[in-house]
Amino acid sequence: MSNHSLIRSAKARHRLCHTILIVCCLSLHPAAAVAADTITGTVRNETSGQPAGGDEVVLLRLGEGMQEEARTKTDAQGAFTLNVSEAKAPYVVRVFHQGVNYDQSVTGSKPLEIRVFDAVAKIPGMSGNIGIAQMESSGKALKVTEMYAVTNSSAPPVTQSGANSFVISVPAKASLDALEVRSESGIWVKVAPAPVTGQKNLYAVNFPLRPGNTFYKFAYHLPYEGPTTLHLKLAFPIKNFAVMVPPSMSFKASHPDTFKAPGLANGFVVNAAKDPIAREVPAFVVSGAGAAPPPPAESNTMPPPRVSAPPTAEAGNLRGAPPAQGQSPNQSSDQSKKEFWPILSGIVVLLAAGVFSIWRMRRNVVRATAPNEKAGSKEPLLDALKEELFQLESDRLHGSISAEEYEATKAALNQNLQRAMERK
Repeated sequence: MSNHSLIRSAKARHRLCHTILIVCCLSLHPAAAVAADTITGTVRNETSGQPAGGDEVVLLRLGEGMQEEARTKTDAQGAFTLNVSEAKAPYVVRVFHQGVNYDQSVTGSKPLEIRVFDAVAKIPGMSGNIGIAQMESSGKALKVTEMYAVTNSSAPPVTQSGANSFVISVPAKASLDALEVRSESGIWVKVAPAPVTGQKNLYAVNFPLRPGNTFYKFAYHLPYEGPTTLHLKLAFPIKNFAVMVPPSMSFKASHPDTFKAPGLANGFVVNAAKDPIAREVPAFVVSGAGAAPPPPAESNTMPPPRVSAPPTAEAGNLRGAPPAQGQSPNQSSDQSKKEFWPILSGIVVLLAAGVFSIWRMRRNVVRATAPNEKAGSKEPLLDALKEELFQLESDRLHGSISAEEYEATKAALNQNLQRAMERK
């Protein structure tokens, strides 16, 4: 080998050693270690359009419940930094702003951007898009489940917060059984309502009404031995309201022209109010006995997905638990491969069900459109489209449709409704 080649080879080895040294130094640098063990972000007050300085920020680690791991405050620019003990553990960051908490899950390593809103005691003109009263009876007791979607469209956006943010009214002799509430991006949370002082059959719900939709679902029962007249009262005006009863029960409006002709949805007979409800639902009478229909049976064409699998060594470490006793990593890997196809089949079934749901709704719209256009009548078409929108909102309130299905179907229905209104 020539001297020139030896020199070039020596220089190459020198550059390689230099590069390796730099990488080693960077990997040991304190800033890199801190970045892997911290969660950073900013909090912005959407009401004022300014950074939210001085807000309390809490880091909650998910596992067996929620465990507080760290706490700090935002600086003048709304920025915060939280130290974590387990980089791979699931976390939620909770920000307290004017007594209201705003949660955001931690995903990835990007800085969080959390929105908060000023809190007010009351937002004038708040209303809901849909309300449902679902009836069931064993013959001796009448069970009523009321569900509402209340919309906070305040501008600038604010949160309604206070002990009486939502008030439940139940009939005389009724006993409140359960109450669940969730925000638009949250999960159902059980809330304990408080009796309103000096008022019978009224219960106050202390759950903030953040901008967007807030969903309420509460159940109560009352003695029932025959035809019973109900006169329900609402916390907020509701644009679309309906009473749902099993086919074996009877529904009768106390006054004519207050409810539309009944229809069917999810195995229930639906009696929709003809007009928006300001505060009091027109009186109606229910009789007979019947229970809610069972959920639709799962398809038998594919095996159902497995709910859980024996954890692998890696999964056990992520959960903070040791590997299953007597199980080697290879055995765990083989088990995961065996469960892959059933789980994949289950996902395909869910996707197919979602596509079928959207197709079914669009098909109903098409069926309603064709005959009415030939007959030159527009009102039946509009009624059909409105009924489909009501059914869609009902499915959303029951939680039987995903957010993606809801948005796609609603966009299609709104487009058809707009075209029908233009033709009219």
